[in-house]
Amino acid sequence: MSDFKTKNCSQCAFSFAITAEDSIWYNKFDVCDPKLCPRCRAQRRLAFRNERSFYKRPCDKCKRDVVSMYSPNKPYAVWCHDCWFADDWDPKDFGKDYNPSQPFFEQVENIWRQVPKVALIHVRSVNCEYLNVCADNKNCYMIVESSNNEDSIHCYWIQKTRGCVDTSFSHECERCYESDDIYNCYQVRYSKGCHDCRDAYFLFDCRNCSDCIGCVNLRNKRYCIFNKQVTKEEYRKFLDEARLDTHTGVEKIQTQFEKFKATQPHKYAEAVNTVNCTGNYLKDAKNCIDCFHTYEAEDCKYALHAWRDAKDCVDTDTTGRGVQMVYNSHNTGINASNCICCAQCWGSMLLEYCSHCHDSQNCFGSTGLRKAKYCILNKQYSEEEYKKLKAQIVERMKRDEIYGEFFPPSSSAFGYNEACVQEQFPLTKENALAQGFKWEYHPRGTYGKETVDWGEISDSIRDFTTEDINKDIFACTACKKNYRIIPDELALYRKLEIPLPRVCPDCRHARRFVARGPNRLRTESCKCTVAHHAHGDAGCSITFKTAYPKEWNFLLYCEACYNAEVA
Repeated sequence: MSDFKTKNCSQCAFSFAITAEDSIWYNKFDVCDPKLCPRCRAQRRLAFRNERSFYKRPCDKCKRDVVSMYSPNKPYAVWCHDCWFADDWDPKDFGKDYNPSQPFFEQVENIWRQVPKVALIHVRSVNCEYLNVCADNKNCYMIVESSNNEDSIHCYWIQKTRGCVDTSFSHECERCYESDDIYNCYQVRYSKGCHDCRDAYFLFDCRNCSDCIGCVNLRNKRYCIFNKQVTKEEYRKFLDEARLDTHTGVEKIQTQFEKFKATQPHKYAEAVNTVNCTGNYLKDAKNCIDCFHTYEAEDCKYALHAWRDAKDCVDTDTTGRGVQMVYNSHNTGINASNCICCAQCWGSMLLEYCSHCHDSQNCFGSTGLRKAKYCILNKQYSEEEYKKLKAQIVERMKRDEIYGEFFPPSSSAFGYNEACVQEQFPLTKENALAQGFKWEYHPRGTYGKETVDWGEISDSIRDFTTEDINKDIFACTACKKNYRIIPDELALYRKLEIPLPRVCPDCRHARRFVARGPNRLRTESCKCTVAHHAHGDAGCSITFKTAYPKEWNFLLYCEACYNAEVA
């Protein structure tokens, strides 16, 4: 008997396997076999998730202007944070009876259209502006998917950081800049994949290093330049002459660094202390298959951002701490459990086909609920009535073979080009519309309003004297969009001696995101030919799954060969 079966994806038509292990998962969640391949399932979920496309619009309740992830032309009531989280309204007032003669997804979408939406979603944050999908932050500005941070600006997915700018996927860092995938670092700039480093520039995959520039794969080093050991005096002289306080100096060293990095071995994946795992950016994980950015997780598959005691999560994007038994959902928040096909339901359990429901349980096909129980389509039922009606709906969905399928793309509130799906699975407008997704035509940002010219601005942050910088409007040298630099941001640039960024925050985020590589795996063989390694003169024959694109042409090593080189 075969241990897997194949199906053709109903969207892309490519064949995909459902393994015996997959079937165990689907039986555990009691859902139908998926009609979409893993890639298309992820694409479908992410089309419902807008993280960084912001607009100005009035709150439809208090009428004050707010920044919102919903464009002004959306056909929904959008309320500011304070109005939406107030106690003077009840989402259950929008409840509807289930109609067995109408498709279930249509009924859910009707509720979704009527219940007011929150402009930006964040909780328990103090003196913060323009946060989305965030919690427990203080004195932060324009950060996304982040919690427990302080004094940080223009960051994405950071935890327990202080005074960081343009930093992403990082934890317990302080005063770091333009870096990604760094942990317990201090004053690290332009770096990636580093742990326990300080006072450094342009590092890649370094551990416990300080006072280094342009280094790759170093361990426990100090005063190194492009992996060469130098004296303290030589290092200081090089740093002074490099003039990394200037835009010209940064560009020059970055060009050298990228060339040098391409000559050094790369581990096939960023994987630390893992057992039986495949994917990338994995740490302290066990039995996590095809997972990305996953930490302290166990028994997960096709999961993105599963972390901190996440367990038994399949087809998920951002599960939150302590989450268990979640299927085909995104952004379930802390301590959620037993959720199927949910979107941004924080701290809830036993929810199915719900969106933006917080601290609720035993709800089905509902939206906007808080601390609710036994609701279907936002209507309140007794426990007995709820279980009976839910069983009828599930039986019908199973008969139609859609139980376990995520909401159809037509139900999304967002256009493909404003949702974060465009980062992972970029499509043209024509292809997105052909696949059933929406497209947003409302303009974002301003152009041609700049008040200063880069040719008139000093190359060095040391010579930039403007104190009233919030009045200046800059133009991105990449996309031409206008942006500002706030006073707190300028203060951090001065402390770190960082030249003013000449590209806008969105382009800086996109640059870091692309450098992470796609969340897709391919099979590759180890490129090591070092004779004194275990494989001898013949070259290494080990194969592995890697997310590094083939066209990047990196020198990829298996773990054994990599460890032999960097030890």
